[in-house]
Amino acid sequence: MENNQKFQSHQFNRYKYIIENIKDVIWEINMDFVFTFVSPNSKSMSGYEAEELIGYKITDFFVKESQEYFFDQITQRMNSRINGRYNGPILHEVQFICKNGFVKWVEASANPMFEDGKLTGYIGTTRDISEKKEYEYQLSKYIQELQVINAELEKMATTDILTGAYNRRKFEDDLDMIIHKKEKHDMQFSLIFIDIDHFKCVNDLFGHRTGDLVLQRISKLLLENIRTTDRLFRWGGEEFIIILPEASLENAKIVAEKIRNIIQNENFGIEKKITISMGVGESLEGENADQIIARIDKRLYQAKLQGRNRVVS
Repeated sequence: MENNQKFQSHQFNRYKYIIENIKDVIWEINMDFVFTFVSPNSKSMSGYEAEELIGYKITDFFVKESQEYFFDQITQRMNSRINGRYNGPILHEVQFICKNGFVKWVEASANPMFEDGKLTGYIGTTRDISEKKEYEYQLSKYIQELQVINAELEKMATTDILTGAYNRRKFEDDLDMIIHKKEKHDMQFSLIFIDIDHFKCVNDLFGHRTGDLVLQRISKLLLENIRTTDRLFRWGGEEFIIILPEASLENAKIVAEKIRNIIQNENFGIEKKITISMGVGESLEGENADQIIARIDKRLYQAKLQGRNRVVS
């Protein structure tokens, strides 16, 4: 008997030492989520003595969002148990309001207690995870910054700096992609090739800076008069290309004529009328990228031979 008492006393002192010295706060709450026991080390984590927490609800020390999250998780877990799916402790990451008003992230692990199959409360632990959350925040911030940088690099790699249109490399990639879609899904598309008439005269008469402004203005007008699903590319120099997904030849011709008319009536602020010549074509079965480019480029050449400021399809 005496040896048994000594053993129990030794075990009690050992558990007491563990509870008082581990970093995690151990607690017990009743069915109303009111603290009935809190380990003494609560002061180092929250600033509250254990006695100051007894009699208060655990959620009294959570920020509003964490309160709502806590009760939502408890409800889900209890519904799971009702349906026979209860599977161990409940883990919550919540924001705890310390005695000095400072809010810190903690991880609360709660394990339901039952007597004769009836829920009587919860026993659990609370761990300070502020450093973990700060690391996650910094990591998330770093990833977002990388995403922004990558997006900028992608933009630089695929966009013509002067006009804001996509560049030739992007056109070649997108054309290959849309040809593949056509083959796989039988999705038609059309192309419009655009060349600014006598653009060299603009540079010679008004200077390259004015020529750049004309290119920028034309690019802006083109973007304003195509669908959001269409894509504008600068092919090189004074040439542009538009890809029109799921557009027939007739629809592409309508778009081209509309653009041609807008350009010829636009005031570019110089003593010279600006016009464009355009070649239009719809994708044909079995054509590869080089073949469709050559075919529509030929239509553009015909438009220029026929007197410019016109659409040939």
